[in-house]
Amino acid sequence: MPSDALTRTRRARRDDLVAAAIRLIHRDGVHAASVERIAAEAGTSKGTALYHFANKEELYGSVVDTLFEAGRAYMGERLQAATTPRERLAIYVESNLRFVLENGEHVVATQRILEQIGVGDADPSIPPLRAMLEDGQREGVFVAFDSEVMAIAIRALIDTAAYHLPGRAGGDGEHYVAEAAALVLRAVGAAPPDAR
Repeated sequence: MPSDALTRTRRARRDDLVAAAIRLIHRDGVHAASVERIAAEAGTSKGTALYHFANKEELYGSVVDTLFEAGRAYMGERLQAATTPRERLAIYVESNLRFVLENGEHVVATQRILEQIGVGDADPSIPPLRAMLEDGQREGVFVAFDSEVMAIAIRALIDTAAYHLPGRAGGDGEHYVAEAAALVLRAVGAAPPDAR
């Protein structure tokens, strides 16, 4: 039992450090987010931060990983309710964008980190999106198009929105979500007849 408490305590301290890194990077940028400043933001020492993370890069990696994990969980819950390719695609776009709206500070911090360290060539979100599009084509719900190009275009719409949506909660953000989903559905030929 004591080891569980210690594990919970360590996990809580790591979470505090990640949250502090998010706040600091969002507010002041990556260049200002040294381990020492992140530790101070978390109300702890640099030594404690380095006990939990080997270096700044590992801490930055946790900021990025926690955002992607939370995003997958958020979207996964919503996508389970979809029963048709059209619903899956609409929910995919809407849930991605709503996640950005609801997690703006973390999204901005992650973007700043990725801009600093670079992004790998292969986007892991493209293959499952491409498969979703191909399923819709096979079922005759979507028109003919290159699924790879369409998947990249949809991801570009979502990823670029992450630069514009944080701070637009409420009607303006919801308008963007609805318009973006309608745009994607029109592009794949799955918009309702009255929306074309």
